[in-house]
Amino acid sequence: MDKTPIAMARRRLLRALAVPVLLGAVLSAGCDIAMGELNTQETAEWRKNYPLDATGRVEITNVNGKIVVEPSAGNTVDVVAVKKARGASPEAAKAALERVTFAENVSSSLVRIDTRIARLEGIVVNQGGVQVDYTVKVPLGADVRFTTVNGGIEITGLQGRVTAETTNGGVTTRDVTGQLQASTTNGGLDIDVAKVADGGIRLDCVNGGIKVRMPRDAKATISASMTNGGISPGDLQIDATGENSRRKLEGHLNGGGPRMQIIGVNGGITLSGR
Repeated sequence: MDKTPIAMARRRLLRALAVPVLLGAVLSAGCDIAMGELNTQETAEWRKNYPLDATGRVEITNVNGKIVVEPSAGNTVDVVAVKKARGASPEAAKAALERVTFAENVSSSLVRIDTRIARLEGIVVNQGGVQVDYTVKVPLGADVRFTTVNGGIEITGLQGRVTAETTNGGVTTRDVTGQLQASTTNGGLDIDVAKVADGGIRLDCVNGGIKVRMPRDAKATISASMTNGGISPGDLQIDATGENSRRKLEGHLNGGGPRMQIIGVNGGITLSGR
């Protein structure tokens, strides 16, 4: 190693410059620095009930956490949001819980809830992450839209129009009979429908498999494509009307009907009857 006065001075200068540069980068990014084990968890529930017209609209946007949806007994929207936070101490975990708030926009025809998690500024010591898990009951025929960034969406038994979107997580439906649109960036789609509604079905998945189950006697016009992966029609008798290859399928199920469009990038598509 060069120990000349010039070389030693240069090294001291570089070390002196490195500290403020690194510190400035962290501060400008608004990063949380977690130190120590986050071995304490605190939870809190947020419950609300809203009356809603039978065919009203429900929209819930989440940030970190899952959304589970099923029909309500009447014309009400019942929401239970469980906030969870971890920290290095009970005080830190409770402080993290306070970062979560809910913005409500409510009328007789609309229930909209936006989950908001306040960002921490600067260097924060011993602070953990937070998540919110929703359990929601909505009127059977409501027009619904559910969105989350990190988490899955599960929807059972709805008859109205359904839109479900997640960035990191899967979408699962069971016994859905209304118009359906589901998409995910990183995760799979596990779709079960009791009917192909007049409004049709659109499914999009970037990274993950797509599974679709529908009645064998359903009428549908199917267009499916997968960039990297295969397509299997399973036990459904689909009459080809266009290209029919390992990665593309166009055809009529039971003579054709509402449009079913399925698009994937990395994964496979599997169709089957129920």
